[in-house]
Amino acid sequence: MAEKTGIPQIDDDPIIWLLWSGQAKTLHEAEEMYLDASLPEVYRLLASNLSDEELARHPLLELMRWHGSRGWEDSIL
Repeated sequence: MAEKTGIPQIDDDPIIWLLWSGQAKTLHEAEEMYLDASLPEVYRLLASNLSDEELARHPLLELMRWHGSRGWEDSIL
């Protein structure tokens, strides 16, 4: 596993980190890996008392919608 870079924009963003560390080869793959690892958090959010509007604005659920609605032609490679 790659060491931290000291660059917050890379170290603190899990998707960029997956790309930077070589664990993912494409943006699409990095998003899939992150979303798969985040499923317990998604379940927790859905079971919470957040309103539909709050859930719709949550960054993790936004990414899930964006990722699922983009076609393969939008991937980097």
